[in-house]
Amino acid sequence: MASAASNLSTLFGNQVNEDFMAFVDDEQTLEIFRQEASENGWSVDAILDGGIHVAVDRIEAGHSPKIIFADISRSIDPEGDVTRLVRKMGPDNSLVILGASNDVSVFRRMVALGASDYLVKPITPELLADAVQRLDQASSANKLSKGSRLTVIIGVRGGVGASTIATNLSWIMANEEKLTTALIDLDLHFGTTTLALDIETGGGFREALENPHRLDKLFLDSAISKSGDKLAVLGTEEPIDEFVDINPDSVDALIGEVNQDYNQVVIDLPRHLLPSQGALLASADTVVLVADQTLAGIRDINRITQAMTSLSTKGRILRVVSRVGADRAAQVSKSDFARALEEPIDCTIPEDAKTLTICANAGKAIPSVATKAPISKALRELAAVVSDYQEPKKKGFFGRMKKSKSKVESNNS
Repeated sequence: MASAASNLSTLFGNQVNEDFMAFVDDEQTLEIFRQEASENGWSVDAILDGGIHVAVDRIEAGHSPKIIFADISRSIDPEGDVTRLVRKMGPDNSLVILGASNDVSVFRRMVALGASDYLVKPITPELLADAVQRLDQASSANKLSKGSRLTVIIGVRGGVGASTIATNLSWIMANEEKLTTALIDLDLHFGTTTLALDIETGGGFREALENPHRLDKLFLDSAISKSGDKLAVLGTEEPIDEFVDINPDSVDALIGEVNQDYNQVVIDLPRHLLPSQGALLASADTVVLVADQTLAGIRDINRITQAMTSLSTKGRILRVVSRVGADRAAQVSKSDFARALEEPIDCTIPEDAKTLTICANAGKAIPSVATKAPISKALRELAAVVSDYQEPKKKGFFGRMKKSKSKVESNNS
């Protein structure tokens, strides 16, 4: 495993090491981890006294260490704690559970919930070293076989702006993060993604979903509408009096074909399709639940979160509150809304009626029209969390000066 960064970065008031953290419940195991940290050059500050409940409190969604060891020995609700922690971790991060039970069913349950491994206490240096080696091997294999990142965006209520968020996140990934991105709008009758980007709908999307056995690259290319070089959109406007059957096999086949050519796949999923798309939700790297600041928003974001718990979702769940601000009266205050949710709010998207009107009339993405507006800033931050994008570091003044000086000395020699 790569050496952990010795300096800790402060995120949301918590000190979180970027590479490695351990949350352990007993002194003997703490000493083993400290010894291993000393021998491998890891930061001992990243090894904390306290089990998985401390990890759940400390880690924020989108800001997880690459590897977490968490002790469930004293947890009152170990499965619930593991589920909550896995949701906060990115799809590329690893969780190793420490526990007192030597029952193979416990191991299987922890892995089903999203853990990479389960170690039975007491922990020995050899056992810990073997676990680290397995993580290294799994990480290497994952990098070789890694496909695209799958994000599902769901509006828990109508009119909360989920399609606007899905469209603009996809645009940002393609145009600002420079990632090849596919946006799939599964609202086949009333979808707005193609309308928002002012592009024509493709001519084969419905047929691709109704006949998944016919789906291949050539067929898919005919259904795709392009918005720039890196953004592909799959959307349609089917007659409202015609029923279109979207079954899980069709969606699985579609994603399997799409993710061969795109870094990011974003799905705008209407909430009425939730009962039939359990497999899609379970396989997503990130599920974004979008609500407005209403009582119904609180109820439905909690209901969908609870329903997804039974799916053993492998990815994280992000809770987004949209259309917030002076331009739109809130039914529930921000503090009351946050208290009523079973999990914290991950992102707030401000209301900006003026910008949204301009964008709708022009058929353009929000960041392309209002680059520095608060709504654009919020969307960029959410896009970075979803895509795991890290902005390239710019060379500072002294770095440029040093490079220029070296070039001058080279030319004079």
